[in-house]
Amino acid sequence: MAAFREVFRRSGIDEGRSPPGMVVPFGGSNIVALIDPGRKLKVDPNPHALGIKEIDGADTLRRVMQARETFSQPDIDPQLRAASLPATFNGDARFFEINGRIKPIAFPGLEVVARSARGTIEARLRVAVLREITVKVAFRNLMVPGSSGSPTFHAKKPCNEQDELLTMNNIWRPQANIRFERVPSDWVVIDDSQADVKKEIANATGMKDASLAILPDLIDVEKMKGMFVKHKVKGAHLTIFCVDKLFHNGGYPNGAFARGLDLAFICSQRGPNTSAHESGHFLGYYSKSPTKPWDSQGHTLEVDPKTRKENRAEDIKMLMRGGGAGWKIPFNLVKEFRDFPG
Repeated sequence: MAAFREVFRRSGIDEGRSPPGMVVPFGGSNIVALIDPGRKLKVDPNPHALGIKEIDGADTLRRVMQARETFSQPDIDPQLRAASLPATFNGDARFFEINGRIKPIAFPGLEVVARSARGTIEARLRVAVLREITVKVAFRNLMVPGSSGSPTFHAKKPCNEQDELLTMNNIWRPQANIRFERVPSDWVVIDDSQADVKKEIANATGMKDASLAILPDLIDVEKMKGMFVKHKVKGAHLTIFCVDKLFHNGGYPNGAFARGLDLAFICSQRGPNTSAHESGHFLGYYSKSPTKPWDSQGHTLEVDPKTRKENRAEDIKMLMRGGGAGWKIPFNLVKEFRDFPG
Protein backbone atom coordinates (compact mmCIF):
# COMPACT_ATOMS: atom_id res chain seq x y z
CA MET A 1 0.00 0.00 0.00
CA ALA A 2 1.36 3.39 -1.00
CA ALA A 3 2.14 5.82 1.81
CA PHE A 4 4.49 8.65 2.77
CA ARG A 5 6.80 7.70 5.67
CA GLU A 6 9.48 9.15 7.92
CA VAL A 7 13.06 8.52 6.87
CA PHE A 8 14.88 9.82 9.94
CA ARG A 9 12.95 10.06 13.19
CA ARG A 10 12.46 13.44 14.88
CA SER A 11 13.22 15.15 11.57
CA GLY A 12 9.91 16.98 11.24
CA ILE A 13 7.80 14.20 9.69
CA ASP A 14 4.91 12.64 11.58
CA GLU A 15 3.63 9.51 9.87
CA GLY A 16 1.32 8.71 12.80
CA ARG A 17 -1.24 11.27 11.58
CA SER A 18 -3.69 10.87 8.71
CA PRO A 19 -2.49 12.12 6.35
CA PRO A 20 1.14 12.30 7.52
CA GLY A 21 2.52 15.78 8.19
CA MET A 22 5.88 17.30 7.34
CA VAL A 23 7.69 20.42 8.56
CA VAL A 24 10.09 22.07 6.11
CA PRO A 25 12.15 25.09 7.20
CA PHE A 26 11.57 28.15 5.06
CA GLY A 27 14.72 28.45 2.98
CA GLY A 28 15.63 24.80 3.54
CA SER A 29 14.49 21.28 2.78
CA ASN A 30 13.49 17.95 4.29
CA ILE A 31 13.42 14.32 3.11
CA VAL A 32 10.44 11.96 3.00
CA ALA A 33 10.02 8.36 1.87
CA LEU A 34 7.26 7.16 -0.45
CA ILE A 35 6.36 3.50 -0.18
CA ASP A 36 5.48 2.76 -3.79
CA PRO A 37 4.91 -0.92 -4.69
CA GLY A 38 5.67 -1.14 -8.38
CA ARG A 39 7.53 2.20 -8.26
CA LYS A 40 5.15 3.80 -10.75
CA LEU A 41 3.53 6.65 -8.80
CA LYS A 42 4.07 10.27 -9.69
CA VAL A 43 4.48 12.81 -6.90
CA ASP A 44 2.67 16.02 -7.77
CA PRO A 45 5.03 18.96 -7.44
CA ASN A 46 3.58 22.42 -6.95
CA PRO A 47 6.04 24.80 -8.61
CA HIS A 48 4.33 27.80 -7.07
CA ALA A 49 4.94 26.68 -3.48
CA LEU A 50 7.36 23.75 -3.21
CA GLY A 51 10.27 22.18 -5.00
CA ILE A 52 10.10 18.36 -5.08
CA LYS A 53 12.77 16.07 -6.48
CA GLU A 54 13.57 12.38 -6.16
CA ILE A 55 16.96 11.70 -4.62
CA ASP A 56 19.47 8.85 -4.58
CA GLY A 57 18.01 5.96 -2.62
CA ALA A 58 21.29 4.12 -2.07
CA ASP A 59 22.92 7.02 -0.22
CA THR A 60 19.80 7.61 1.87
CA LEU A 61 19.57 3.93 2.83
CA ARG A 62 23.22 3.97 3.92
CA ARG A 63 22.48 6.86 6.26
CA VAL A 64 19.39 5.07 7.59
CA MET A 65 21.44 1.97 8.39
CA GLN A 66 24.06 4.09 10.15
CA ALA A 67 21.33 5.68 12.27
CA ARG A 68 19.85 2.28 13.09
CA GLU A 69 23.25 1.05 14.22
CA THR A 70 23.79 4.13 16.41
CA PHE A 71 20.43 3.96 18.16
CA SER A 72 20.58 0.18 18.59
CA GLN A 73 23.57 0.36 20.93
CA PRO A 74 22.88 -1.03 24.44
CA ASP A 75 23.89 2.19 26.20
CA ILE A 76 21.27 4.32 24.40
CA ASP A 77 18.47 5.64 26.61
CA PRO A 78 15.29 3.57 25.93
CA GLN A 79 13.13 6.66 25.36
CA LEU A 80 15.67 8.08 22.92
CA ARG A 81 15.85 4.75 21.10
CA ALA A 82 12.06 4.47 20.86
CA ALA A 83 11.82 7.94 19.35
CA SER A 84 14.88 7.75 17.10
CA LEU A 85 15.30 4.26 15.65
CA PRO A 86 14.53 4.53 11.91
CA ALA A 87 12.35 2.08 10.06
CA THR A 88 13.78 -0.42 7.64
CA PHE A 89 13.03 0.06 3.96
CA ASN A 90 12.85 -2.42 1.09
CA GLY A 91 12.86 -1.99 -2.66
CA ASP A 92 9.42 -0.36 -2.62
CA ALA A 93 10.81 2.82 -1.01
CA ARG A 94 11.61 5.95 -2.98
CA PHE A 95 13.00 9.12 -1.42
CA PHE A 96 12.11 12.73 -2.12
CA GLU A 97 13.61 16.04 -1.07
CA ILE A 98 10.99 18.74 -0.53
CA ASN A 99 12.34 22.24 -0.79
CA GLY A 100 10.69 25.20 0.97
CA ARG A 101 12.57 28.12 -0.54
CA ILE A 102 9.64 29.71 -2.38
CA LYS A 103 7.32 30.91 0.40
CA PRO A 104 6.12 30.00 3.91
CA ILE A 105 3.08 27.70 4.13
CA ALA A 106 1.02 27.79 7.31
CA PHE A 107 -0.77 24.90 9.00
CA PRO A 108 -2.51 22.66 8.10
CA GLY A 109 0.00 22.73 5.23
CA LEU A 110 -0.11 22.19 1.48
CA GLU A 111 -1.24 18.78 0.28
CA VAL A 112 1.32 16.81 -1.72
CA VAL A 113 -0.02 13.68 -3.41
CA ALA A 114 1.24 10.58 -5.17
CA ARG A 115 -0.89 9.59 -8.17
CA SER A 116 -1.19 6.51 -10.33
CA ALA A 117 -0.90 6.69 -14.10
CA ARG A 118 -4.70 7.05 -14.19
CA GLY A 119 -4.58 10.04 -11.87
CA THR A 120 -5.89 8.23 -8.80
CA ILE A 121 -4.46 9.61 -5.54
CA GLU A 122 -2.71 6.75 -3.74
CA ALA A 123 -0.96 8.68 -0.93
CA ARG A 124 -1.21 12.12 0.67
CA LEU A 125 1.16 14.31 2.67
CA ARG A 126 0.63 17.70 4.35
CA VAL A 127 3.63 20.03 4.15
CA ALA A 128 4.03 23.17 6.28
CA VAL A 129 6.91 25.53 5.44
CA LEU A 130 7.83 27.48 8.57
CA ARG A 131 9.99 30.51 9.22
CA GLU A 132 12.51 30.12 12.02
CA ILE A 133 11.49 31.44 15.44
CA THR A 134 14.31 32.38 17.82
CA VAL A 135 13.92 32.10 21.59
CA LYS A 136 16.63 33.54 23.82
CA VAL A 137 17.28 31.37 26.86
CA ALA A 138 19.59 31.69 29.87
CA PHE A 139 20.67 28.95 32.28
CA ARG A 140 21.62 29.69 35.88
CA ASN A 141 23.03 27.18 38.32
CA LEU A 142 21.91 28.11 41.83
CA MET A 143 24.72 28.62 44.35
CA VAL A 144 24.49 28.65 48.17
CA PRO A 145 27.11 29.15 50.93
CA GLY A 146 29.19 26.01 51.46
CA SER A 147 30.64 24.69 54.70
CA SER A 148 33.75 26.82 54.19
CA GLY A 149 31.71 29.90 53.38
CA SER A 150 32.54 29.77 49.66
CA PRO A 151 29.60 29.37 47.25
CA THR A 152 28.76 25.80 46.30
CA PHE A 153 26.23 24.32 43.89
CA HIS A 154 22.74 23.84 45.28
CA ALA A 155 22.21 20.94 42.86
CA LYS A 156 24.10 17.69 43.26
CA LYS A 157 24.09 17.59 39.46
CA PRO A 158 24.68 21.13 38.11
CA CYS A 159 23.70 21.78 34.51
CA ASN A 160 26.01 22.33 31.58
CA GLU A 161 24.30 25.05 29.56
CA GLN A 162 25.90 24.03 26.26
CA ASP A 163 24.63 20.45 26.63
CA GLU A 164 21.15 21.67 27.57
CA LEU A 165 21.05 24.03 24.59
CA LEU A 166 22.28 21.38 22.15
CA THR A 167 19.54 18.93 23.16
CA MET A 168 16.85 21.62 23.02
CA ASN A 169 17.83 22.57 19.48
CA ASN A 170 18.17 18.95 18.36
CA ILE A 171 14.52 18.49 19.36
CA TRP A 172 12.93 21.82 18.44
CA ARG A 173 14.67 22.93 15.25
CA PRO A 174 13.86 19.99 12.93
CA GLN A 175 10.35 19.41 14.28
CA ALA A 176 9.08 22.98 14.76
CA ASN A 177 11.80 25.25 13.29
CA ILE A 178 12.22 26.91 16.68
CA ARG A 179 15.80 27.75 17.59
CA PHE A 180 17.02 28.47 21.11
CA GLU A 181 19.84 30.97 21.45
CA ARG A 182 21.83 31.10 24.68
CA VAL A 183 22.15 34.38 26.55
CA PRO A 184 25.41 34.26 28.59
CA SER A 185 24.83 34.46 32.33
CA ASP A 186 26.62 33.94 35.63
CA TRP A 187 25.63 31.49 38.31
CA VAL A 188 23.24 33.03 40.81
CA VAL A 189 24.12 33.06 44.52
CA ILE A 190 21.41 33.12 47.17
CA ASP A 191 23.27 33.76 50.42
CA ASP A 192 20.97 32.57 53.19
CA SER A 193 23.40 33.80 55.83
CA GLN A 194 22.19 37.34 55.12
CA ALA A 195 19.34 38.68 57.26
CA ASP A 196 17.36 40.08 54.32
CA VAL A 197 17.61 36.75 52.46
CA LYS A 198 16.53 34.83 55.57
CA LYS A 199 13.48 37.09 55.82
CA GLU A 200 12.67 36.50 52.14
CA ILE A 201 12.91 32.73 52.59
CA ALA A 202 10.80 32.84 55.75
CA ASN A 203 8.09 34.88 54.04
CA ALA A 204 8.01 32.51 51.08
CA THR A 205 7.93 29.31 53.12
CA GLY A 206 5.74 30.50 56.02
CA MET A 207 8.38 30.34 58.76
CA LYS A 208 7.74 32.51 61.81
CA ASP A 209 11.34 32.84 62.98
CA ALA A 210 13.31 34.30 60.08
CA SER A 211 16.60 33.83 61.92
CA LEU A 212 16.26 30.06 61.43
CA ALA A 213 15.48 30.26 57.72
CA ILE A 214 17.84 28.62 55.25
CA LEU A 215 17.34 27.79 51.59
CA PRO A 216 16.02 24.21 51.55
CA ASP A 217 17.29 21.46 49.27
CA LEU A 218 13.71 21.10 48.02
CA ILE A 219 12.43 24.13 46.14
CA ASP A 220 8.65 24.49 46.38
CA VAL A 221 8.00 26.26 43.09
CA GLU A 222 4.65 27.84 43.94
CA LYS A 223 5.90 29.19 47.26
CA MET A 224 9.37 30.28 46.20
CA LYS A 225 9.10 31.29 42.54
CA GLY A 226 8.83 34.97 43.50
CA MET A 227 12.34 34.83 44.95
CA PHE A 228 13.74 33.94 41.55
CA VAL A 229 12.00 36.59 39.45
CA LYS A 230 14.64 39.22 40.26
CA HIS A 231 17.33 36.76 39.13
CA LYS A 232 15.99 36.43 35.60
CA VAL A 233 18.61 37.28 32.98
CA LYS A 234 18.15 40.54 31.14
CA GLY A 235 17.66 39.98 27.42
CA ALA A 236 16.48 36.37 27.82
CA HIS A 237 12.93 35.36 26.98
CA LEU A 238 13.25 32.39 29.35
CA THR A 239 15.55 31.83 32.32
CA ILE A 240 16.06 28.26 33.54
CA PHE A 241 17.37 27.70 37.08
CA CYS A 242 19.12 24.47 38.07
CA VAL A 243 18.42 23.42 41.68
CA ASP A 244 18.71 20.20 43.67
CA LYS A 245 15.08 19.09 44.17
CA LEU A 246 11.64 20.35 43.20
CA PHE A 247 8.12 20.20 44.55
CA HIS A 248 5.33 21.33 42.24
CA ASN A 249 1.62 20.59 41.90
CA GLY A 250 1.73 17.93 44.59
CA GLY A 251 4.66 15.98 43.14
CA TYR A 252 8.42 15.88 42.72
CA PRO A 253 9.05 16.52 39.02
CA ASN A 254 12.27 16.68 37.01
CA GLY A 255 11.41 20.23 36.00
CA ALA A 256 8.77 22.91 36.46
CA PHE A 257 7.54 26.00 34.64
CA ALA A 258 6.43 29.08 36.56
CA ARG A 259 3.42 30.19 34.55
CA GLY A 260 3.45 33.81 33.42
CA LEU A 261 6.88 34.57 34.90
CA ASP A 262 9.07 33.39 32.00
CA LEU A 263 11.17 31.21 34.26
CA ALA A 264 11.56 27.47 34.70
CA PHE A 265 13.39 25.05 36.98
CA ILE A 266 15.29 21.83 36.38
CA CYS A 267 16.72 19.66 39.15
CA SER A 268 19.41 17.08 39.83
CA GLN A 269 17.17 14.18 38.81
CA ARG A 270 16.37 15.74 35.43
CA GLY A 271 16.64 13.88 32.16
CA PRO A 272 18.64 15.12 29.15
CA ASN A 273 15.53 16.73 27.63
CA THR A 274 13.86 18.22 30.72
CA SER A 275 14.82 21.76 29.63
CA ALA A 276 13.32 21.09 26.20
CA HIS A 277 10.09 19.88 27.87
CA GLU A 278 9.80 22.92 30.16
CA SER A 279 10.44 25.15 27.15
CA GLY A 280 7.33 23.58 25.62
CA HIS A 281 5.27 24.80 28.57
CA PHE A 282 6.83 28.25 28.18
CA LEU A 283 5.97 28.41 24.47
CA GLY A 284 2.53 26.93 25.10
CA TYR A 285 1.72 29.78 27.46
CA TYR A 286 1.68 32.09 24.42
CA SER A 287 -0.56 29.85 22.30
CA LYS A 288 -3.59 31.58 20.80
CA SER A 289 -5.47 28.29 20.55
CA PRO A 290 -8.75 28.23 22.51
CA THR A 291 -7.66 25.04 24.28
CA LYS A 292 -3.98 26.01 24.87
CA PRO A 293 -3.05 22.37 25.53
CA TRP A 294 0.59 23.15 26.37
CA ASP A 295 -0.06 25.99 28.81
CA SER A 296 1.40 25.31 32.26
CA GLN A 297 0.92 21.59 33.01
CA GLY A 298 -0.64 20.44 29.74
CA HIS A 299 0.77 17.10 28.61
CA THR A 300 0.23 14.68 25.75
CA LEU A 301 -1.30 11.25 26.10
CA GLU A 302 -1.11 9.14 22.97
CA VAL A 303 -4.30 7.09 22.67
CA ASP A 304 -4.92 4.10 20.40
CA PRO A 305 -7.70 5.23 18.01
CA LYS A 306 -9.38 1.81 18.15
CA THR A 307 -9.24 0.93 21.85
CA ARG A 308 -9.17 4.54 23.17
CA LYS A 309 -6.55 3.37 25.67
CA GLU A 310 -3.08 4.77 26.16
CA ASN A 311 -0.71 3.74 23.38
CA ARG A 312 2.39 3.33 25.50
CA ALA A 313 4.66 2.51 22.58
CA GLU A 314 3.89 5.94 21.10
CA ASP A 315 3.40 7.90 24.32
CA ILE A 316 6.95 7.17 25.51
CA LYS A 317 8.27 9.02 22.45
CA MET A 318 6.51 12.32 23.20
CA LEU A 319 8.41 15.39 24.38
CA MET A 320 5.39 16.77 26.23
CA ARG A 321 4.26 13.56 27.91
CA GLY A 322 3.69 13.48 31.66
CA GLY A 323 6.02 11.48 33.88
CA GLY A 324 9.25 11.88 31.91
CA ALA A 325 9.88 13.76 28.69
CA GLY A 326 10.42 11.97 25.39
CA TRP A 327 11.66 13.49 22.14
CA LYS A 328 8.86 13.77 19.58
CA ILE A 329 6.61 16.74 18.74
CA PRO A 330 3.51 15.67 16.75
CA PHE A 331 2.95 17.60 13.52
CA ASN A 332 -0.60 18.69 14.24
CA LEU A 333 0.44 20.24 17.57
CA VAL A 334 3.54 22.12 16.37
CA LYS A 335 1.39 25.18 15.69
CA GLU A 336 0.60 25.44 19.41
CA PHE A 337 4.18 26.48 20.06
CA ARG A 338 4.57 28.99 17.27
CA ASP A 339 2.49 31.91 18.59
CA PHE A 340 5.42 33.10 20.68
CA PRO A 341 5.78 36.84 19.89
CA GLY A 342 9.56 36.96 20.24
